[in-house]
Amino acid sequence: MHQSPGLTAMIDLPPVARRSAQRAGLSALRVLPRDMPADRNRHENVLLRLADRPHTVAFIDISRGGMATRPTLIEIDAALPRDATRQRMFLTRLEGGHVSEADRRWVHALEFADLLPEFDARDCEGSLRSALDGVTRVLGMTPLAPEELARHARVPKQKRKVGTPRATLRALTGKSAEDVAELLHRSLAIQDLAYRLRTYPQCFVGSEAVAWMSRRWHRPATEAVAIGQALGSLGLMVHVTHDHPFLDNRLFYRLAVSEAADRLGLGQVLASVRASNGVPVADRSYLGATYPRCWIGAEAVDLLVARHALARRDAWVLLHRLMQFGLIEHVTHERPFIDGAFYYRFTGPPADGKS
Repeated sequence: MHQSPGLTAMIDLPPVARRSAQRAGLSALRVLPRDMPADRNRHENVLLRLADRPHTVAFIDISRGGMATRPTLIEIDAALPRDATRQRMFLTRLEGGHVSEADRRWVHALEFADLLPEFDARDCEGSLRSALDGVTRVLGMTPLAPEELARHARVPKQKRKVGTPRATLRALTGKSAEDVAELLHRSLAIQDLAYRLRTYPQCFVGSEAVAWMSRRWHRPATEAVAIGQALGSLGLMVHVTHDHPFLDNRLFYRLAVSEAADRLGLGQVLASVRASNGVPVADRSYLGATYPRCWIGAEAVDLLVARHALARRDAWVLLHRLMQFGLIEHVTHERPFIDGAFYYRFTGPPADGKS
């Protein structure tokens, strides 16, 4: 295997299940994994110094962007120059959120190497392979042979722990979260459903989804519910009014899957709502409290529907994804993104770097 001296991977990843598979794969490549500093300023300095370290790559998790020690995608974009160094930075969402092809296109448009949802040792020709092949590509190395990767990253024979929503989905379905959501989107009876004179567009009944998942994966109803709740934890499935977790009941749910939304880049969507002619931003009051520089969820949906010829559900999916990236937030952090009269605000710098 071709190897250069001092091959290093700087790592800022959460302590979730399956992270060890990535480290094992890096070690097989003779790439030394090193943890990045927790301090935000030192963290940024490490990334800036990558330009002087051509044999170093970085893995940075943006699952919970905006934390004191973890930047959002837009903050990383604003802090770093647009140069070839970005091609050695791999972004991940191991701890929460999901990764659509549109999300990955946005990350590629920002010139980063990739956006990865997981590293699973049971998926040696999928997510783990993609990550390690990306490393060999940017460092000019020979990729690991399939049998060599499987040998280094093999899962121990003892009973595996199910510690995260993604691990739950792998254990119960053998598939990634995104693949499960797509399969449900194609297979369930998704339609406009009515309850108490109100119609909820493009949704499905929870108990019907449980029955389908039980048949599809030969699982008891309790495990089918666990599959749905794992999807909910990742933002891929929501109750239509956000009032219930996924249950084996005649409640209505919606998948955050949309072909129309996937055709738009999230950077384009963020630019639309943040533009000077975007969603109206103002100081607003509710029950005696004032919330500075915020906007109304339904008005952002209105704007995307009008500007991009979307259905309201598709516009909701896009704004929901922006919230998953930590780029918008509810003013009191109490609600997900809802197409209604709720107040939200932008976080971090604009996508175009302008104030």
